[in-house]
Amino acid sequence: MIKEYIKSYKDFPVKGVDFKCTASLCASEKGFARTNNFLYQNLLKYMPVDKIIGLDSRGFIFASVLCHRTRAPLVLARKQGKLPGSLVSRTFELEYGTATMEIQKDSINRGDRVIIIDDLMATGGTAQAVIDMVYELHATPVAVACAMDLVFLGGSKKIREQGIAFYGAVEYQA
Repeated sequence: MIKEYIKSYKDFPVKGVDFKCTASLCASEKGFARTNNFLYQNLLKYMPVDKIIGLDSRGFIFASVLCHRTRAPLVLARKQGKLPGSLVSRTFELEYGTATMEIQKDSINRGDRVIIIDDLMATGGTAQAVIDMVYELHATPVAVACAMDLVFLGGSKKIREQGIAFYGAVEYQA
């Protein structure tokens, strides 16, 4: 079971948030392997894809493993101000603030089929921002996957309602 490798921290980063820590999952050889195997097995049905997008910053960890295993190129969706060149960007709401994500325009081609990977799905704001950028670049998001899905916050439901497949290795109902 993957959940046993995930530590929770109450009132982090702000009071009222029960933070699920990806670092503890990655620090466990078994937990990390099980998570990556789950994501790989579930996403294989969408292969071949043209690109895998890793979301800043913990999504990079899981996306890079999947890219290595599938030989798909890695695209980085970064927080504002971290990427050079011509960019596409989206500002969105977080559970406790706002953020802006960016992708280099030349990293995704018209018609590309992409998979989006992050460590955690909460309200879906980050994933939705990246989905919107993928569409703006005339590509198709075929699946979104995360190590952890906070189902009670509704993000994975919003993704599925758009007809995009969603996978979470671990679900938290509340």
